[in-house]
Amino acid sequence: MTPQVEALVRSTLVDLDNDECDLSWILCNRVRESCPDAANDVLKKITLQVVAELVGRGLAKPHLLGETFETADPDEPVLEQIRHGWDRCGERLSMGDVAYFSITAAGRAAVRSATQP
Repeated sequence: MTPQVEALVRSTLVDLDNDECDLSWILCNRVRESCPDAANDVLKKITLQVVAELVGRGLAKPHLLGETFETADPDEPVLEQIRHGWDRCGERLSMGDVAYFSITAAGRAAVRSATQP
């Protein structure tokens, strides 16, 4: 994992500690701010890396929405379902599309340990 992705994971985790965030929030308010000149495919790749870290490390729990939820395949990894859902939306990804994320107990503990003096 790159230092850039780790910094985005930490900042997104702080956001999640305050409220649930959807995929669009992570893209628009974290990744795009960090990489304002990046092409959309690069932004998508970085956003999915951030999501993979949050979910893979047990820091956040994904909740599928809309068509992604309706077509969910329990045998397919959730990160692939998120990727496919985003592919369906294309560059028109907006709030409430594909998935939202909530912080887990492990995520909350990570935030607390990072902010302790």
